[in-house]
Amino acid sequence: MHTPGRLLVVPAVLLTLAACANGTDDLLPGYYEEQAGGGGLGGDGGAGGEDLSVSSSSSSSVSVGSTGAGGVEGEGESNEGGGGDGGGGGAVVECDYAAPNTCTGAEDLGEISGDDGGDSVTLTERGTTSKWFKVYVVDKFNVPGSEVFKATLTSPPGMNFDLIVYPGELEVDAPDCFASGVRGQGTPESFTTTWNDRAGPDDHLWFAIEVRHVEGTACGSEATWTLTVKGY
Repeated sequence: MHTPGRLLVVPAVLLTLAACANGTDDLLPGYYEEQAGGGGLGGDGGAGGEDLSVSSSSSSSVSVGSTGAGGVEGEGESNEGGGGDGGGGGAVVECDYAAPNTCTGAEDLGEISGDDGGDSVTLTERGTTSKWFKVYVVDKFNVPGSEVFKATLTSPPGMNFDLIVYPGELEVDAPDCFASGVRGQGTPESFTTTWNDRAGPDDHLWFAIEVRHVEGTACGSEATWTLTVKGY
C-alpha cells in the first residue's frame, strides 16, 4: 500500500523545475457550484424559446442554459372567453466539468522511462472535464546521467483547461498529493523537469497531474482536451 509523503523535499541538485511554482492554496482542487433554473407550466399558448445562456468560471463545473420566455396568450372562444395561459419555459442545458476523481484516486497512467537513452514512450489521454492522473517515471539505468519528465496539455478552441503537476519525492513510492503544484506554461501548456540519475539508489519519481477546467462553455467533443506525458 502506497503512503503519500507530506512534504516535497528534493535537493536542488536532484530536481530542477522548469516552471514556476504556485502556492498550494491557489492550486487546490476548485469548488464547483451547480446552478439551475426552470420555467412555468404551459397552457394553450405557444412554447417558450430556448436561450442557451451559459455560466462558467475558474471554480465552476457546470454551465447552465436559462429558461426561455413564455408563449403568447391564445385568443378566447367568444367575447366572454379568456385568453389561454402562457407557454412553458425553454429547456435547461447543462455541461458538467467537475472532476470524476481526486488526487488520492487519480487514474494511473502507468510507467515511463526517464533515463537519458531510455525508451522514449509517449502516453496520451483525452477528456472533456477536470480530471486527476498519476504517472511513475522509472530509473531503468543506474548510471550517472539525467532523468526527464514532460507533460503537455492542449485545450480545444474556446476552452481553457489548466495543467498542474505535483512532483513526488525521491525514494517515496507514492504520489505526493500535498505537494505544491506547478502550473504548466505556454500554449499549449507544458511542464518539464529534470533530476540527477545517481549511480547508487534508484531515482524513480511519481507525479500527480491535475487537468482543471478554467473557462469555456463547449460541451461534448468540442470540449475535448489532450494530455501527453513522456520521459526523456
